[in-house]
Amino acid sequence: MINKQYKWGYAVVIALCIAAMAVGAKYDWMITDTLYNPQNPFGLFFEAVSWIPIYAFIPVLGACNMVRSRNNMSTFAIGAVLLISSCCIFAYMVCDHYVDRGVMRRANPYLCGIFGGIVAAALFLVVRGIKRSIIRKMQAVCAFGFAYMFSYLGVIFALKVVFGRDRYEDIITGGEYLFAEWFKPEFFSSGSSFPSGHTAAAMGIVILLLLPFIFKTFKNFKLPLFIVCYVYAALTAFSRLIMGRHFISDTAAAILIMTLVFIFLTPKFEKIYKRELLKE
Repeated sequence: MINKQYKWGYAVVIALCIAAMAVGAKYDWMITDTLYNPQNPFGLFFEAVSWIPIYAFIPVLGACNMVRSRNNMSTFAIGAVLLISSCCIFAYMVCDHYVDRGVMRRANPYLCGIFGGIVAAALFLVVRGIKRSIIRKMQAVCAFGFAYMFSYLGVIFALKVVFGRDRYEDIITGGEYLFAEWFKPEFFSSGSSFPSGHTAAAMGIVILLLLPFIFKTFKNFKLPLFIVCYVYAALTAFSRLIMGRHFISDTAAAILIMTLVFIFLTPKFEKIYKRELLKE
């Protein structure tokens, strides 16, 4: 049902990704070399935050567990740990990306903890005001998020090990790094450019494509959500070229792989949560 609704969108995305990889086979170096600007604010921002979507379900699940704990302290405690720790870690890692680029002197763990706590409290209050029946459906979406995240961790990082492609930024700074086309893998070398981890993590946003099939509020937003999700992924991909961390083929491959993973997982999700999907 879900894949059937998006089939033409998938076809366009897959075709564009294959075309981008074909272009990259010849012009990978030239494109990244032209765009390279590691102090670009747009590139810095997306480098810092674009990876969050693949893990965003974790604080949401924590808040849902807290609200649905029904005075079960162990369930409430687990939910609180998921919610607060994930928000604080997200805040710290965003700051740490800016530290790595020399924009900030250091990531203050206390300030990150305060900011993460505020975000966690706000998210808890939002979820607390939602009907229990809707929270159950949110938990179903979070369950899909777990499966999608583990697929990302397994597939993307396994391919990085297999292909072992060196990054543009590492190559131009010297050392024992060499440029290689994406279709000529450097098996088990130290490189980790292909495919793009940040772009693949940004593809976590496609979990939003489940919403029109679970919540009546979103049933007329299939196309807008599809466009928003893939525009976000495309912006992340573009930012990785600007930062010199990837080539166009790396980012296109990441979008292609995570799209195929989503297509593979959604029928299984529909089968398991069929009752939730059919509920009004």
